[in-house]
Amino acid sequence: MKRNALMAGLALATASAFVAPMASAECDISQTKCALNDGKCNIKFRNQTGISSGSGGGTKLDQTSSAQIIRVKAAKENGKPAGNVLTIEAGTSKSLNLDKKAKKDFARIRISSPTLASVEGVTITCAQVQTILDGSGTCKIFHGTPPYGDEKFDYQLGFSCDGGNVKGPK
Repeated sequence: MKRNALMAGLALATASAFVAPMASAECDISQTKCALNDGKCNIKFRNQTGISSGSGGGTKLDQTSSAQIIRVKAAKENGKPAGNVLTIEAGTSKSLNLDKKAKKDFARIRISSPTLASVEGVTITCAQVQTILDGSGTCKIFHGTPPYGDEKFDYQLGFSCDGGNVKGPK
């Protein structure tokens, strides 16, 4: 009798694990200004790594000039890309269409420098993405130096987004 009760309890616990809602770490952009107004939810990234001033204020980085290619990707919770990856040369701009990325469960945006191993990348969180989309949807990516001894890399990428005053790393 005890064995039957134990087996029934185990079966119930196993079944409830399959019917319980799964936790999702996707970034919901459905309530942003662009989505509510039936517009395109894009973020335009300007690669300003070759410019030595003007974007680093409000971050922990001292902006310096080091023109480089940057890679921008919407990433899933596990770090894998959610769709295509943008490659942006210094001095140019490209837009990341987040309408398409939202269907692929993106959780954040990761920006890196694929050609310079000494440059640490930077991450834009979901909350920051939502604020950027409610603003102008434009972000400048720059190169800088972190406070001495504060980071594992000598250089790091940073971002400054117009509208919503989103900056990083802080």
